[in-house]
Amino acid sequence: MNAPPAVAAMTNPVRDYDWGSRTALARLQGRKSTGGPEAELWMGAHPGSPSSVQVDGGDVSLPELIASAPEAVLGAATRAEFGDRLPFLLKILAIAKPLSVQVHPSTARAREVFGTAGSPYVDDAHKPELLHALEPTQALFGFRPAAEVAALLAPLGSRLSAVAAPLTTGGQSDAVLLHATLETLITWPKADRVELVAEVAAALDRLPDDVRTDPAHTWVAKLVDLYPLDPMVVAPLLLRLVDLAPGDAIFVPAGVPHCYLDGLGVEIMAASDNVLRCGLTPKPIAVQELLHVVDTSPGPYAQAVVSRDANGETSWLPPVPDFRLGRLDVDGSVALTPVPGPQVVLCTSGAVTVLAGGDAVQLLPGRSAFVTAGAGPVTVMGSGRIFRGAPGAL
Repeated sequence: MNAPPAVAAMTNPVRDYDWGSRTALARLQGRKSTGGPEAELWMGAHPGSPSSVQVDGGDVSLPELIASAPEAVLGAATRAEFGDRLPFLLKILAIAKPLSVQVHPSTARAREVFGTAGSPYVDDAHKPELLHALEPTQALFGFRPAAEVAALLAPLGSRLSAVAAPLTTGGQSDAVLLHATLETLITWPKADRVELVAEVAAALDRLPDDVRTDPAHTWVAKLVDLYPLDPMVVAPLLLRLVDLAPGDAIFVPAGVPHCYLDGLGVEIMAASDNVLRCGLTPKPIAVQELLHVVDTSPGPYAQAVVSRDANGETSWLPPVPDFRLGRLDVDGSVALTPVPGPQVVLCTSGAVTVLAGGDAVQLLPGRSAFVTAGAGPVTVMGSGRIFRGAPGAL
């Protein structure tokens, strides 16, 4: 292989998880739907589904490109921090059904537990993430205050009324009270789970119309139908329901429980697979590790610093070194503000050409380009919207 191109067109895999939309990604990319669920478009070097790039007239996997010239592709600062790997993964999420409620460990905890007997972790890294809404998107994010959770759970039958009662006793922090509530729900006796969820469903029907039809209770009703054996169908009453308008973004730090419910968005995350599930899934729950890692405080939680440069690019810089996300509306020719390390440039509307080091790649919606750390100045031309992922502050 010759020296890596400064910028190269990417071919990106689609993950067909069953919660994915059957139309959203195809609509964005202007192509015919496959007819099946298309949940995530992956742009990166993750070994589970790596992208490929066009080099010398052929396709080369991005991990292979990195291995061929790590200094030129990743840059010295990225290699010093993360080794010879791309530290972030850029995605488009097309959410038609709720994902599992989940939590991610800190780096320190992942390193402590990875490789030990019974460890639920598949690598030694954290997995923070940031989601930017392209269309209206709903999510669950972090715990509500204990008194609010108690008031929401109490009317949903005698079982949950008993769960709610300790939340109003006082004398302990919300985090301690909510931790006990979560433990009760995720360890609920399997023999009684059908009856618990059935009781919740019956209680929902008895609620006043204005209560039953508020968004949180509406989501509980949907989850009852989807997960009739799962006590965490009440997750929308435990966790804050967040409405993201197009352009809004939310950063998910270690320990904070979250669940994406519906919508379409650009996500950037650390390139790790460490997930601790705590409900709305048939997959096993690592109860003790989850209870060790989960942050049951009602917040506030760390968020990304948002800035806007002279070119009009809005950037989200979270308090982790793995990634940053930029968004720019292009109209004409714009010289991008330099960022450390390699970049993935994604087009979500219009038509934009990415130029660097004598190479040029035209992007249409849902297509992306990989820019190496040694590319030098990067210019974008055309009319449309782009996102670019890169390492964070190194």
